[in-house]
Amino acid sequence: MTISATIPVTDNVPVGLVRRKRQRLALPVIVGLILAVLVLLPIVLMFLGAVRTGTFVDPRAHFSLRSVIAVYATMPYLKTLIVTIGASLAVSFLACFVGIALAWLISRTDIPAKAWMENAVIAPLYLSPFVGALAWLILGSPNAGLINVLAREVFGVTGYAINVMTATGVILVMALYNIPYAYMTVSAALKGMDPSMEEASYLNGAGVFSTALKVTLPVVRPSIISAFFFVFVLTCGTFSIPAALGGTQAMPFLAIDIYRATATYPVDYARAAAIGTLLFWISLIGVAFYRFASQVATRFVTVTARGFRTRFLKLRGWRIPAIGFILAYVTLAIILPYFALFYVAFTRFTSSNILTASYTLDNFRSVIASVAVRQSIGNTLLVGVISPTFCVLLGIVLAYSIRRLRIRGAGILDYIAMFPIAVPGIVFGTGIFWTYLMTPVYGTVWILVIAFVATYIPYAYRMIDTSIIQIDRSLEEASALCGASHFRTASQITFRLIRPSVLSAWILVFIFSIREISAAIILASPSNKVLSVMSWDYLEFGNVQNAAIIGILQTVILMAGILVSRFLLRVKLSQSG
Repeated sequence: MTISATIPVTDNVPVGLVRRKRQRLALPVIVGLILAVLVLLPIVLMFLGAVRTGTFVDPRAHFSLRSVIAVYATMPYLKTLIVTIGASLAVSFLACFVGIALAWLISRTDIPAKAWMENAVIAPLYLSPFVGALAWLILGSPNAGLINVLAREVFGVTGYAINVMTATGVILVMALYNIPYAYMTVSAALKGMDPSMEEASYLNGAGVFSTALKVTLPVVRPSIISAFFFVFVLTCGTFSIPAALGGTQAMPFLAIDIYRATATYPVDYARAAAIGTLLFWISLIGVAFYRFASQVATRFVTVTARGFRTRFLKLRGWRIPAIGFILAYVTLAIILPYFALFYVAFTRFTSSNILTASYTLDNFRSVIASVAVRQSIGNTLLVGVISPTFCVLLGIVLAYSIRRLRIRGAGILDYIAMFPIAVPGIVFGTGIFWTYLMTPVYGTVWILVIAFVATYIPYAYRMIDTSIIQIDRSLEEASALCGASHFRTASQITFRLIRPSVLSAWILVFIFSIREISAAIILASPSNKVLSVMSWDYLEFGNVQNAAIIGILQTVILMAGILVSRFLLRVKLSQSG
């Protein structure tokens, strides 16, 4: 005899489980919406603006392909496109050539004071390229450049000794300030490379240069290719250096055309958007090659499970030339330009005799007393503090959600967060303009904050994400077993362990925000000008002396941030960049 009992089955799901599922679904939706508004919406509206005859607030504007056809199918813009691509390739080649040489000398030889040398080589990364270009304009302009004045009055040179206001001069100055990017990419690969392959080459009788060409460079070749295309993307969207060194007269550049379309009469915002779309496609192709090279790099095993000790090559008689090579770069990138800035800022007029020149503080006092300059200092500090704070907060939420909460759509969010790498600053500025033109934030410092957060979120997110990946999950699991909540575990363990990376990310975005000009100049208004835009305004009106003083003020703020990070917060910038 069998006795059966019917057990009632309910379809009720515990309320707590439903709530947790909704929370896990709500978080990716909220983060995704924030990223979409910050990153994707400006690009979409820029493309939309390119096919209109005016802005969205213009009642007479309508949809038209006039601007797109003019940019994509007429010879002036096609010529500018070819020059932009050609110049960017030349800059990438020169920057990588010098960057590889510097990386090999510091990473693979017994050159003295390695830490000092490395900090000196990457120092231009934390200074403004526009200020550097301004300094080289002071040094190497054909008529009034300090080097040419000295050459004429002391050595009797007729004409000029150097001229940076040419295509060659623009390319050389751009390469000078992109060398740190190539150096850091290749240097990281060289430091992680197992030296046993090079030692085997030496044991088989190969020389130093033969080993470098046949062993070292092929192993780090993916990193070299990555550096090449990364510099290419940065150079394509560069506005500050070609604009400071003569604009389209020296060398036509797409980024300059975007600015001219929005700043000169007749203003044509649709034309600026169309040029921005063209520059966007070029950068996107460059980023595609960069990502491919980065993925190929993972196929090369350069860091093995067994420990190794790098054998530094003895330079012997080549030590002095090697040191001289590094010092020459530091002199050209930092020492000589800033000497020129200080000389022009504190003298009444240019003289070939430095010792007998008439020095004064009146120039500095006059600039500091200006209401507009004081307002720009306040705007610069405000944007420089708020932008990295928002960037870091968003980076923490994004990285923790993807790596620890395992939210849905993590891959998509990661891709969107890194997307701004492919968008030059001046293109993003154009998209931000079209997005927020009809909103209350337009013309205020908050539109700059939005632009900088959107532009630099990849840097903050990737640094924090890498730091979280390196934390053993067992530490957080132990906290959870002891009854700690997600929030308590994150605040007491995870966030404390990633604190150095968070500080590094904050300082890095602070530096980029202070020195940014490409996006800021498109979004500038009388009430939201920052120091970089103020310096550009002085330069455009021919007042090089005041532009140099503003450049010095900007550098002082940058150096203050670097010193605080290095000695107060103990952040090592050579590792954070």
